[in-house]
Amino acid sequence: MFVKKKRNRSGSTSAVVAETIKGYYCELVTIGVSPDVLTVDNLVRQGAGVD
Repeated sequence: MFVKKKRNRSGSTSAVVAETIKGYYCELVTIGVSPDVLTVDNLVRQGAGVD
């Protein structure tokens, strides 16, 4: 399981918890969405449990 940033068509960025299951990519949970880079970085850190 890992946390990653994902660009959306609208130009905003999502923080997503994802996993590879039997070779297939699966998004488990979207933590949050924001057009601001700093906000997305904070969301990724929260999802990884660093904060």
